[in-house]
Amino acid sequence: MATPEVRTYVRFEIIDMNCKALSKIVPKRHETGGVFMYSGALASGANSEVMTFPKEIAAAGCPNAQLVPDWSTRQVLPWAASAGVRVERVYCEMASGTGSDASKLMAVPRTVCMNLLKELQAFNGQNYELLIGGELEFSVLRREGPEASWHPLFNGVDIFATLQNAKSADFCYEVERHMEPVGVDILTINAEYGEGQLEMTFAPKIGIEAADMTATFRTGTKEIAQQRGIMASFIARPFGVKGVGNGGHLNFSLWSPSKLPIPLVGNMVLEAACRDKHRSNAFHSSEDDEGLSAAARHFLAGVLAHAPAMEAICSPTPPCYTRHGNWAPDVANWGREDRTACVRVKSDKNGKASGCYMELRMPSASANPYLVIAALAAAGLDGLQRNLELPAERQTKDTGAAKLPTDLESALRALEDDQYMVDKLGKDFVRWYTGVKRAELQAIETRLASGSRSDEEVCAAWRHMYMEYV
Repeated sequence: MATPEVRTYVRFEIIDMNCKALSKIVPKRHETGGVFMYSGALASGANSEVMTFPKEIAAAGCPNAQLVPDWSTRQVLPWAASAGVRVERVYCEMASGTGSDASKLMAVPRTVCMNLLKELQAFNGQNYELLIGGELEFSVLRREGPEASWHPLFNGVDIFATLQNAKSADFCYEVERHMEPVGVDILTINAEYGEGQLEMTFAPKIGIEAADMTATFRTGTKEIAQQRGIMASFIARPFGVKGVGNGGHLNFSLWSPSKLPIPLVGNMVLEAACRDKHRSNAFHSSEDDEGLSAAARHFLAGVLAHAPAMEAICSPTPPCYTRHGNWAPDVANWGREDRTACVRVKSDKNGKASGCYMELRMPSASANPYLVIAALAAAGLDGLQRNLELPAERQTKDTGAAKLPTDLESALRALEDDQYMVDKLGKDFVRWYTGVKRAELQAIETRLASGSRSDEEVCAAWRHMYMEYV
């Protein structure tokens, strides 16, 4: 019997401002022939009814750019396979021109992230690397037919309840089964405090691999849901304009080379992430009363100093701001084991160094992981470079904590007004990003202009813009 032919296709994929995957599908035999995409593709909104035209793209006549693959990211996508078809994916950057004249497009989120991680690594010869894990909340939705409205897959807000978990178990098991082969190590799964809301947590990875992992999970989860006739969405709030929404908390610590292997003490999760065992956790100190090193304090001080600007990236859509005060911060502060703080710190001078880390609680699930990590690295680097002093724990607005922006336009202005962050993230990136976000706001405003602006109309406009592709 002849072996059935298996044809292989490669997705050349970039991740846009909203963490929406954009790709060209290429038969494997053509993978080295050069793949091109419209150079302004990243300047589209979450819903491509929104299109912006950055000045350099418009001036050049809206040309193509080359997709530059990072072949180290090539993976077989098990959920995308079908009879006789194998699908691979490789993450790309973009470049204008060809050969020696090619120049990278500096507005690509993955490029922005890699540049900031390299700069952090080079700081003062420390070879610092961020170890990043986290948790994502998202909504799973169903409908009765192709023209029907979307509704939560399950009702109730019974967080952790076993019977609630069971309502989406088959879907969750399929996601976990497909994610492990692509390096997304899901640690826990549970129903959250929202109708149709789930949370999954992930084992940490070093640097850019952490952002790649999160992007892979988001696109893959949405694709698996789509195959089942349901929808997975990382929109901050699919229904209503008040209350708890989908969060995207980021756990992070800073590691540097060590002459001795790090004492992981049987922690297989960290052991897998730290392939080179000769590393030490630069955040931990057994001599500090709070278990925090000077580097940890300076890094955290930088994050708090630039938190208002970071909010434009951590909360990139209007519904993100409904989370403020609902297990999401509204001021730039920190606290040990404090889930209401902007940064929750886990540290113990007498504990294991490997257990010392911080949780950035600002990001909604809608946030682009490449951009959140880039902003985190940039802000922390400023704290390290200037030896910024860490404010007192659990500050409030009245005792000195900076207030975070309360809407997207205010956050965009805060980003533009933070010259350090603009310089680090790149002026071109900030211009492209704020242009896309303001165009989305304008499209939402246009959609609402003829109505009564009821809560339902506002939420429907948000869903139209963000629910399917975010």
